[in-house]
Amino acid sequence: MSAVLRLSFAIGLLLLSACSADGPIDHLPTDRPLITHLSDMRTVDAGDGELVHQMRGHEHGLDDLSLVMTETQPGGGPALHWHLSDETHVIQNGRVTYIIADSVFTVKGPVVVNVPAHVPHTFVNAGDTVLHLIAVFSRDDFGGYHPLGPNPLLDEKENGQEYRTRTHRSNAQAPLR
Repeated sequence: MSAVLRLSFAIGLLLLSACSADGPIDHLPTDRPLITHLSDMRTVDAGDGELVHQMRGHEHGLDDLSLVMTETQPGGGPALHWHLSDETHVIQNGRVTYIIADSVFTVKGPVVVNVPAHVPHTFVNAGDTVLHLIAVFSRDDFGGYHPLGPNPLLDEKENGQEYRTRTHRSNAQAPLR
């Protein structure tokens, strides 16, 4: 699926959050943009082959939603960490190996992966192309980022240049399809 469709999906989520609990409204909210460009997001080079574009909900008029769009290089991924909020990953294409609590598994997009609040997790791009992942958070501030240590799915950098993905046996109920 194209980047435009992925961004359209994210914008649709934003529009849904603008609806009143009492019913539909007859005008567009003026306290939030309808479109957020990548240039309007905070971009963080998270290291380990991952560039993260952050849209903090409270900075964009959203009460209960934040999201990130990642560009994760093959063999790259974030440190082991947890959040105060639920997190849902939308993967249109690619292969991703996850650790969520004590489960290790690999998925192939298109797929949605749910990470409960307070649960340690990480992932690595197990494919051979850049992974474009959208993560939606149930809070307007991501629920914080609480690192626990290096990504256990990654070996040490070899000569400071590249990562190798470690092989793990899965104990999860989410097999690769």
